[in-house]
Amino acid sequence: MGLRKGQKFSFVRHFVAEDVEAFAKVSGDRGIHHMKPDESGRVMLQGLLTATLPTELGGDLNYIARTMNFEFLRPVFEGDTVTAEANHRKRFTH
Repeated sequence: MGLRKGQKFSFVRHFVAEDVEAFAKVSGDRGIHHMKPDESGRVMLQGLLTATLPTELGGDLNYIARTMNFEFLRPVFEGDTVTAEANHRKRFTH
């Protein structure tokens, strides 16, 4: 798939408690805030679990990323839905 300047791509994911548990098993990130529900009864997702969303876009586009920068503005909890968006702004050169 060729990428054109101005193209936009997105991926939406709804997170559930089982996602947090599975990521804890794979990553070893078992911080108490990921394992025990807060006062609202929800557990907080691991930051790097939310950071996996761009990998779906990369896989769909058959694109290998060289770098990724993340800024976590607020926590994401089980039951939340997150959208990853990518905008193609410049042409790739080989």
